[in-house]
Amino acid sequence: METETKHASHLNGASWTKTLAKIVAFVLVIVLLNVIVSVFIDMLEIQIWPEHLEIVDRAVLLGVILYIGLMAIPFMPGIEMGLALMIMLGPKGVLVVYISTLIALTISFGLGKVFPTHLLVSLLQWLNLTQAAALLKNFDTIPPEERLQFLSKKTSKQSLPLLLKHRYLILALMLNLPGNTLIGGGGGIAMTAGMSRLYSFPKYLFLISIAILPGPILIMLSSYIPR
Repeated sequence: METETKHASHLNGASWTKTLAKIVAFVLVIVLLNVIVSVFIDMLEIQIWPEHLEIVDRAVLLGVILYIGLMAIPFMPGIEMGLALMIMLGPKGVLVVYISTLIALTISFGLGKVFPTHLLVSLLQWLNLTQAAALLKNFDTIPPEERLQFLSKKTSKQSLPLLLKHRYLILALMLNLPGNTLIGGGGGIAMTAGMSRLYSFPKYLFLISIAILPGPILIMLSSYIPR
């Protein structure tokens, strides 16, 4: 009996070691992609001088497209491109970045709606997170209107029903959470919201249009403060 216990403990230890190694590898890939994208943005940084005015429109269009793409993709450093646009355009850039952010988060939400859940289940299984994979697989089979009730029954924690009730507020807080890149950034959070089927699109759109305002407002106010 003791030998079997030690053997089971050894297997559990080895399993956790593999899981940790895979998670570390996954994180390293994300970090590497962030570094590559950051270097790419630095290479594309354009100094606009009077003699270069003919390329301003093309530079802005390229920057906006790149910003929307980066913001819509989970874990990507889109904010760097957003800052570059605001520096390039001044106060007008704040409005451009605000509208671009709305578009990007709407795209992410839509992608989450159509994202094949089995791919995420496969990723969780590869990471040896079998319980999470099984829960997600089961969750995906439940009609959207029954998912809140399913999640409330699946946990003994009394705080979860309260969090689900105020899920729109929680989503807004997560979008403004410093360092939210670690949990997927705006694109990852929006995509997860879409995948959950717990948010109606009209309410989601209204929410993000308000939730992403603090940053632009602060930047606009700071631009009018005498230095």
